[in-house]
Amino acid sequence: MGTQRSTAPRRRADAVDIGMRVFADHGLTTASVQKVADQMGVSQPYVFRLFGSKSDFFLACVDEMEGRIRRVLRQAAAHNPGDPLPAMRADFRALIADGVVTGLWLQACAAARSDEAVAARCRAVIGGILDEAAHWSTAESRELRDTLALGALVVMLQALSVDLSEGSQAAIDSLRGPGRTT
Repeated sequence: MGTQRSTAPRRRADAVDIGMRVFADHGLTTASVQKVADQMGVSQPYVFRLFGSKSDFFLACVDEMEGRIRRVLRQAAAHNPGDPLPAMRADFRALIADGVVTGLWLQACAAARSDEAVAARCRAVIGGILDEAAHWSTAESRELRDTLALGALVVMLQALSVDLSEGSQAAIDSLRGPGRTT
């Protein structure tokens, strides 16, 4: 029985999965497409054929990140229809635990400072996440804002290796002086 070759869509999905990790660690400007190609077992030109450019490859990774976050929100809401926001928060923390989403998001925000296409995509990601949370919950605008703000804080804390195992509030409290809580 011969080996079966992957299809271009499968290779593209594999490249995005690997690319998310590489871009999370190295950012848009310093990430090596060759590193992605090596991990995939393909040539660097093949990766460029899949996406067209390094920037388009990066944006495909940002799109996948958004898709993963939106799926987590949808699934949390499906399993907790009455009050899904606490489950959405917990499942988001689980999603970012390996650092890939956190690293990629922070790299995207850094790239957005000088790249309008990345900035526009980052704004769209935030809007998409807010839309998803609003669709699946009964939360008011203020509660959605607070949840997004907490998520952003959790991303920063995770990037700084603050222990989130006891929850967001415990992590925040751990940063303050002894005996002080928020």
